[in-house]
Amino acid sequence: MTTATPTALNPQILGQAENAHRALLERALTGTGLTYRHWVTLKIAAAGGQTVQQQQLAGQVAGALKIDAQAAGESIARLTAAGLLEVRSGTAGLTAQGHDLHQRLSTAIGQTISQLYSAVSPEDLQVAGRVLAAITARADAELATA
Repeated sequence: MTTATPTALNPQILGQAENAHRALLERALTGTGLTYRHWVTLKIAAAGGQTVQQQQLAGQVAGALKIDAQAAGESIARLTAAGLLEVRSGTAGLTAQGHDLHQRLSTAIGQTISQLYSAVSPEDLQVAGRVLAAITARADAELATA
């Protein structure tokens, strides 16, 4: 009987996992007119509650996607033009159409993720979450010094 050698976490494994997740997300976005960047913007706007300051939303999007504020603003403008976000007096919030699309996509994506992760123990998922959060925090700190 042979035993499998445990795979150490490395950038290649992280990249492969991210690429697989993103491909599944982009499949879910097919037909919506949204790109990955737009989805992240919509998701962050939804997490902000009813409304969020437009500059705050742009900052959160820029931070999450590691893009500049102009690119984040363009994503907000695209969602506004599509009728998914409404911007008034410096605040942004989901429209009814944006809320409905967010809910529909979140449900579909959630089902896919549940299926993917169901083969992994809750304990292992917690460890993976802590490790990835620590790596992300260190990478963010490194980016902040550049």
